[in-house]
Amino acid sequence: MIKRIFVRVVGFTAVERHALNTVFRLSQEPRSGRSMCYEPWLQGNPEPPSLALIDGANGTAAQELDDLHHNHGMGLIWVGTVAPQKAWRTFVRPLRWPDVLTAMDMYFERPTGLDFDLADDQLPAQIDAATQPAALPNALGHMERALVADPDNIARLVLRTTLAALNITQVDEAATVAEALALLGSQSYQLVSIDLDLPDLDPWLAVTASEGAALRLITCQSIGLVGKMRAKVEGCRLMLKPLHTGKLSELLHNL
Repeated sequence: MIKRIFVRVVGFTAVERHALNTVFRLSQEPRSGRSMCYEPWLQGNPEPPSLALIDGANGTAAQELDDLHHNHGMGLIWVGTVAPQKAWRTFVRPLRWPDVLTAMDMYFERPTGLDFDLADDQLPAQIDAATQPAALPNALGHMERALVADPDNIARLVLRTTLAALNITQVDEAATVAEALALLGSQSYQLVSIDLDLPDLDPWLAVTASEGAALRLITCQSIGLVGKMRAKVEGCRLMLKPLHTGKLSELLHNL
């Protein structure tokens, strides 16, 4: 059974809230193989929140932080340049929501009894590429690094977060064919997702350049018979947008 965890969310822009709600929904997918899922805490919820996610730029952040000091059972993830001592992890904008999800998971998977009221030099609060743990053994076994090439930020978020839920955390992004080709020329990928709406060049150039990947996924709004046949000849999986997170998780799990 998946453990349900309520998160107190304070602040953030409408776009960030939309992205965060996507992260919450992805964590709740029954086929994700996760042991826990997240829901935003609302006044009147039957359970208290177990974690606070606070935007330090919000006008009520200071008051929320003061209230948090009286609730020792609640963790804190802070978004801002100045991190309070109590913060489990701190992020700065632009936010990478899969990294936030990983930090949330790490908080609840930590050894019990660990004291978080440590000095700043005892607990690194800022997550970056240098301090993140190596990718865990993942549900796809041989899948270690992925490339997501899509001009749409939300679509990239859906794919990145679905992969993060499967412990595939080494994910590079591209918003154009040129960027995808540059990454494919400098790095080996086991999983590559190419969207056919990529601008600037023919996206099929990136599909061909990724032929060494164990799994190649093509995404698009619509595709004709010729496109379907070409995807089959290339040995690629095909998914139409909007991406359905349940079907995406099922596809990755069934490899």
